Amino acid sequence: MSIQSHILSNSKDIKPCEAELRSIAETATSAVKKLLPIKDVDVVFYDNPKGTIDEIGGIGGFSPNAHMIFISLNPRHLRFKDALKEELFSTLTHEFHHTIRWQTPAEEDTLLEAIIFEGLAGHFAMEVTDRKKPWPWSCALTREQRKEFLEKAEKIWLMPTYNNDEWFFGSTPTYSSVDGVYVGV
Repeated sequence: MSIQSHILSNSKDIKPCEAELRSIAETATSAVKKLLPIKDVDVVFYDNPKGTIDEIGGIGGFSPNAHMIFISLNPRHLRFKDALKEELFSTLTHEFHHTIRWQTPAEEDTLLEAIIFEGLAGHFAMEVTDRKKPWPWSCALTREQRKEFLEKAEKIWLMPTYNNDEWFFGSTPTYSSVDGVYVGV
């Protein structure tokens, strides 16, 4: 089957970017296919500033399952045009890796598996894009913060009942928005 890109273009701010979005998606798909088999994925680009990472210019990605990638865009971000050229490709390769891993599910969805899942996607994106340094959020924790995080995480490593939103998206005050990503990469 194929990889399909869908651009939700009712936002007047996304329309001017449609050709570039499609081109980058095709390039990312080709690059990933050189290293890993990938099939049956829909990539949805849409105007969703709340789902973006401000530090990389208003782009964010989320893969909820083996066949879907949502790319949130903030075309009004001051660095958005640069981010399309500099960050979208790596975001797509990262999310493609997630869909590939979802197509071969783990035994159980545990916190340890989720941290490994995130770390592998980050390193895969670095390999595909030939990026030499990890993203800023991958190195944001101090040694002490990482130690504290790991001490808390070790208590529930293998429990399938961990709260993914708490550990990875900061839905509670216990962790910042991407502590699980910091440790995974």
